Amino acid sequence: MTAIDVTSSSEEFQDQSIPGADALNVNDRYNEERAKRLRNDGNNQYLEPSLSKDFQFFIDDPWADPATVKDLETMFPDHSCKLLILGAGWGGLLYAIRMLDVGFQPEDIRIIDTAGGFGGTWYWNRYPGLFCDIESYCYLPLLEETGYIPKHRYATGDEIRNYANFAAEKWGLVGSAVFQTKAEKLAWNEKAKEWKVDLVQERKGVPPQTLQVRASFVATVNGALNWPKLPGIPGIAEFRGEMFHSSRWKYAVTGGSPTDSSLTKLKDLRVAIVGTGATAVQIVPHLARWAKLLYVVQRTPASVDIRDQRETDTEWFQKEVAIEPGWQRKRMMNFHQQFTTEKQPESDLVKDRWTDARTMCAVSGNEAGPKTMDEFPAYMQKLHALDLPRQDSVRTRVEQVVKDPAVAKKLQAWYPTWCKRPTFHDEYLETFNRDNVTLVDTDGQGPERITADSIVAGGQSNPVDLIVFATGFRAPFTGSPAAKGNMKILGRNGLSMNEEWARAGPFTQHGVLDPNFPNLFLSGPWQASISPNNLFNTDALAKHSAYILKEARSRANGKPFSVSSTKEAAEDWGTQVMMRAAPMAAIIGCTPSYFNVEGELDKAPPEMQMQLAKSGLWGHGIEDFVRVLEAWQEEGSLQGVEIVI
Repeated sequence: MTAIDVTSSSEEFQDQSIPGADALNVNDRYNEERAKRLRNDGNNQYLEPSLSKDFQFFIDDPWADPATVKDLETMFPDHSCKLLILGAGWGGLLYAIRMLDVGFQPEDIRIIDTAGGFGGTWYWNRYPGLFCDIESYCYLPLLEETGYIPKHRYATGDEIRNYANFAAEKWGLVGSAVFQTKAEKLAWNEKAKEWKVDLVQERKGVPPQTLQVRASFVATVNGALNWPKLPGIPGIAEFRGEMFHSSRWKYAVTGGSPTDSSLTKLKDLRVAIVGTGATAVQIVPHLARWAKLLYVVQRTPASVDIRDQRETDTEWFQKEVAIEPGWQRKRMMNFHQQFTTEKQPESDLVKDRWTDARTMCAVSGNEAGPKTMDEFPAYMQKLHALDLPRQDSVRTRVEQVVKDPAVAKKLQAWYPTWCKRPTFHDEYLETFNRDNVTLVDTDGQGPERITADSIVAGGQSNPVDLIVFATGFRAPFTGSPAAKGNMKILGRNGLSMNEEWARAGPFTQHGVLDPNFPNLFLSGPWQASISPNNLFNTDALAKHSAYILKEARSRANGKPFSVSSTKEAAEDWGTQVMMRAAPMAAIIGCTPSYFNVEGELDKAPPEMQMQLAKSGLWGHGIEDFVRVLEAWQEEGSLQGVEIVI
């Protein structure tokens, strides 16, 4: 194993910066490393293939079978539907299933997606080594309803995708799906109390088909990890070898398949993988086994803890996990309760390295956090005191596993746990002990350029035949739901959602209803809540949206109607979000990542701080957020909801 040092201009840290040093010195080191990653262009440093004709090939669908995709006219024979769901991932499925729970029928629903099948991010991502980092008994939804027993403690991507297809079949939603289809524009018709939706369907070998349909209700559930991004490295277009994004893996180039990680076609190839985040941590060991040479191009090292994967013992699962009605909800609640600066529950049902990462409450919300910004400095001290032993152990593990001290040093993560999504793997670090693997550490700067046959970093050219970009997706916390879908949404009086949210920020009640866009159900994360287990958040909003629509339909007595929040309710909700915002300020000052929009949150002028606080996440955490929604439902009056017949 070798490391290419492109840090010659950086000062070497003395012994006080090694693991075990006091918190003050560690914090200084955090700030030093963060400074390396700060850029003036922030989130604009990335290229978006979905918005560029030159890079469209990066988002081509390698999995779709056009012969199995029904055309728009077949799926919309009368050019209408009662409920249109944008997104066929797990979020879209959950919204559809919860709507079935309150009286909709499968034939009332159409679910559209640019993909060729169900699964969302699990449809697109099929790279070798793919698994979910959240325990499958929590992550996979509807386990009680389906009776399904996950095969492993952490489900593979293939299993999650197959389970999504299983759920679609069980709830009769297979015939509701309209694949390889995108909504280009939604326009509200106040008189008819419905949406006009311009659809375009693009299938290989078939001319694009367009159709305008009417939908009484629309749900935007188009995902958090749906549009791949590329680093804005000069020269990408000049490269003459093979290259692809990790979310569009080309097994025709590498060999193998989604169920076979034998990448036999790499044995004579020099491969570079750009990125060292959660995706790359899973891919790197597989590339290393098969490639002639592997260059791992790193800006910021991942914080890699133990995974401890294992097969599910069915007898154990039935006797220790699925032991009573409501077991999965109880398990997820217990999981969420681990993330706090105060005393954790006496029991830890999950008992993995996630539940040791208590300080992730800094981004998921903390009911025990500060109530005002005056309390914030003391809160930050508490966070760091809780976090330092964990991060020290993660950094120490690198030194214990990686044989070359120089390489180990470059693989140590110098930032708090909450600044990036932690990763978990039992083989990633060991990979750097292989002779065919080279760490190209760019000291936070990234590569300088790409040529026809190489990646250049630190002035050194690294000849490669294949480049894999494991560089993530468009930041999930930027733009409106319309922007997330690369579409236009025009509400009351022709108001553009993109323009209005850019001007004033999110304006919702409970994160699901906007007064300017009736009969449109949102799915967060704006003005809602998150946890490390994203599907739980989405399901909570799906249940809430279904409740609102059920009650509104009951009050409308069969007549066409519109349902939205009142402006007063949306304003009040923004105030409620702002009042709980103090715990979320911990992300300020973090190493740039999608969590803080590549450091752009730090640059917000004082006059924008209040708007950001009103627009953000529920600072008291997901369980408190759910309690608020359930209490509102129990009260029963639909307070703040306007129904117009």
